[in-house]
Amino acid sequence: MFIHNVFFKWKAGTSAAEIAQMAAALGTLPGAVPSIRSYTFGADLGLGQPGASWDFAILAQFEDETGWREYLSHPTHEAVRDEILAPRIAERATVQFSV
Repeated sequence: MFIHNVFFKWKAGTSAAEIAQMAAALGTLPGAVPSIRSYTFGADLGLGQPGASWDFAILAQFEDETGWREYLSHPTHEAVRDEILAPRIAERATVQFSV
């Protein structure tokens, strides 16, 4: 199993409505990208030390690296990433690993 984690910090002023719009767009990806095996995401619950957490995370699972690369280049993923998420991202971090 290939695991892809993404963490975001939003630009100042990003509204709850914008976050809901981004979540709705992300929710379309499992039905659009065949290589996705599991796809979960959500906003930070704010339980950690202030300033030490990311605002939002995605945990995506794929059969292998090839499936992940198919996801990265899939037109639906590219549209969500580039048109909906990117304009609101202040910082982004990723980690990929296999289990």
